[in-house]
Order: sequence, then structure tokens, then C-alpha cells
Amino acid sequence: MSFSIKQSCNYLFIIYFSVTSFLFLAHFAQVAAGELEFNPTLMISETYTDNVRLGGGLIGSGAGGIGFGGAGARGGDLITQINPGLQLAGQGRRYELNAQYIMNNLIFAKNNELTRIRHILNASGTAEVLKDLFFIDGDARMLQQNVSLLGPQTANNVFVTGNRANLEIYSVSPYIRHRFQNFATAEARYTRGYVKSGFNGFRNSQRDSYRFNLNSGSAFRKLAWGFNYDNSRVNLDRVDTTLKFERYIGNLRYNFTSRFGLTATGGYERNSFVSIRGKTTSPTWTVGFVWAPNKRTDLHFSAGQRFFGDTYSASVNYRTRLSTWEVLYIEDITTLNQQAGQFGALGGLNSLGGFGDQNLLLGLNNFLTNRVFLQRRFNASVTLSGSKNDLTLRLFQLRRKPYSAEELDEDLLGFPIFFNNTKQLGGNVFWRYRLSPQTNFNTNFSFVRFDFLSVNRTNDNLIFSANVTSIVFQ
Repeated sequence: MSFSIKQSCNYLFIIYFSVTSFLFLAHFAQVAAGELEFNPTLMISETYTDNVRLGGGLIGSGAGGIGFGGAGARGGDLITQINPGLQLAGQGRRYELNAQYIMNNLIFAKNNELTRIRHILNASGTAEVLKDLFFIDGDARMLQQNVSLLGPQTANNVFVTGNRANLEIYSVSPYIRHRFQNFATAEARYTRGYVKSGFNGFRNSQRDSYRFNLNSGSAFRKLAWGFNYDNSRVNLDRVDTTLKFERYIGNLRYNFTSRFGLTATGGYERNSFVSIRGKTTSPTWTVGFVWAPNKRTDLHFSAGQRFFGDTYSASVNYRTRLSTWEVLYIEDITTLNQQAGQFGALGGLNSLGGFGDQNLLLGLNNFLTNRVFLQRRFNASVTLSGSKNDLTLRLFQLRRKPYSAEELDEDLLGFPIFFNNTKQLGGNVFWRYRLSPQTNFNTNFSFVRFDFLSVNRTNDNLIFSANVTSIVFQ
């Protein structure tokens, strides 16, 4: 009983802290210079599909409740979505607040027992409580995502695959920032984060992170320096497991010109979790460069060593009046709690479908797992924008390699956990044509290949869709 009370208290604490933070930000917005804008929204759609399950079927009684496809869903169906919502936005000298809530009501004509409600929330805020000293950030999200790469993949809530889970993500982060004139800037930050899902076998988790940064100021134009300390602890519910990640890093940058500089980092990282791939603690270092040949272009590259071996990072950004070009490669040891919200709220998939425009594209999927993993991500995209047309092309690859024991995921699916060592490779093409200020015609094409590297298995997913979206009122 004491264990259940403890978990309930943790959950209530983070929700209370998050809600209190947003109420504080909303109140702060009323007294600080600025305005709040509040808008109701309503989105209505009709979708017909001849494959409401996307071919999903039960994998077996040992599937830990995942039940791809779900009981009762057969063949085609007509699905009505009635989605009322609220939008709140405000900005002033010392605060910024943005929140959107949608009640996603799904009504199935043939399979009325599947009629359900999904809650979708995306809210964030920041406030300068004490001028130039004390700040607080808050974030709260409710969304749905695919559970596993093994089941049918969908970019929205319309299809009844049984491979979708609700997620709730909350974080609050107070921090102190101080500038020592032109000598240096220091920041000390604490973050409390919570990730929750009711899906069987997934461990809700709480994260406590501490970060301290000290970086040189404008007085150091030729040789810039800095020191960074990170300490994160992730506690998994219902198991006596605490994952610890700690790093001490010093950094240097030598500027040959105002547009080109060499970079170097060095330090030590100490991690504590049951590893299946050897040591988790070692010295770490990187060397690289930064280059901004003109105002529209910047490049970053580094290479070095960490406890898991060679490590690399790179980014390229190029902007014109009508186009944006981006290339990104990053890698890190992480957990689902730590990366919650990265690249599109845990997976790049839009929960609504039809109203998310290019977010409807099937893309990178951060499937549910309780394990620590090494993630390597590559993304390249170009967006062309005109007065009537927008075109986006994107290529991506995501490699995830588990580093902690598979026992943490045994209850999640209930069969051999070969899916954790995976590679995702794919691309998207999205075109939007504006018929009017309120109405868009959208087409998109998505292809993703899932490789399960432990068993030499490959699944291909191909989606093509076309839709018309119109704002009823906003």
C-alpha cells in the first residue's frame, strides 16, 4: 500500500506543480506588460476507410495486452471527428505563454463500441519572475503515439490498430541566470519531469535534472571557454530502478575569424545503470569546427570519443527568402523520459490526422520502452514556400540500440524483445495548396522501412493521402 501511495503522490505532485506553474504564468501575464489572446476552435471531419484496422491482428495471448487491431473492428467504416478546442497565447516583456487543447471525439458508424474521446494538449510557458535573475519554464502535453514498430503504424487516431497509447508529459524548470558584465554568464537550472501512460508494462517515470553552465562573455572574442555540469536521475515506477547520468565537460572555441572557429571539449561522464554492453563511465572528448560563410548559412561539426565508442554531431542550415534547407546528425545515450518531446513529441506523428498538415506524415517513431538506449538520428529537409504553395521534402534515419537489460521490457510486450535494436529509414513529400485563407488542399507521401537488426527482419510502411481542411471558426 505504501508503494502505491508513493507513486500517486509523485503523480499528483507533478500535475499540481505543472498546473500551478501555468496558472502562475497566466496570472503573471495579467500584471506584466502584454496581452492574452483566447480563441475557441472547432474542427470537423469525415473519414471513410476500407481497412479500419490497417491489417492488424492479435499477436497472441502473450502480447502483454497490445492486441494489434483490437476486438470488434472489421473491414471498412465511416469515422466522424468533432474536435472542439481552446487556444491561449500571450507575450509580454517578461513572459510568454502558448497553449492548445483539443478534445478529439471519434464516432464510428459501424463499430459504435469503438467510439471514444482522446485528449490532446500542447502547452508551454516561461516567465521572468525576478528581472535578469530568476526564471521558470513549464511544459504540459497529452498525446497519442504508436507503441511498437511491430504493429500497424498510423499517423492519427482514426485507425483502430491497438498499437496506440496515451502519453502524458509534464515538466517544470526553475532556473537562475546571471551575467557577470562582459566576463561570463552563469545559469543554474533544476528540472522535474514526469512521463505517464496507462499502457500495460510501460513504467511511468520521474526525472530530476540539475544543470550548471558557466560560459565566457564578450570580453573573450578570440578564445571562448565554458564549463558545463549535468546530473539526471530517472526513477521508474513499480521497479526498484534508478538510472543515473552525470557529466562534467569543459569547452573551448578559438575564433580565427568572426565566421570560422575551431572547437574542443573534454571531461568525464559517470553513468549508473545495468549495462549489457560493458562500461558506462569514461573520459570524453570532441574536436570540431563552426563556420558561417554568410548570414544565411551556418555549419557545425564535431567528432570524438565517449564510453560507447566514436561519437559525431553535425548540422547545416541554409535559408533564402523562399526556402529553408536543414541537415542534422546527433547521437546520445538516453531514455524515453529524457527525450520526451524531441522531434515532434515522441515520434513526429500527429494525433489528429487531417488537421496537422505536414505533421500527418509518417516519420520517426520513438516506440515505448523502459530501457536505456543509444540513439543515432539523421535528418535532411528542404521547404519551399510560395504565396499559394508549400512543398517539403524530407529524408531521415534513426538507429536505436539498447544498453540496459531487456528484463525492463518483458512486461511491455510479453514476447522476445528483439524489436529494441532497430533502424528506421524513410522519407516524406508534402504539398499544400491554399484554396483560401481558411481552406487548404494537402497531399502527402510517406515511406518508412523498419529493420529489426537482431533477427534480420524488415517491415515496410507506405502512406499516401489527400485531404481538404477548413477552419470552421477560430
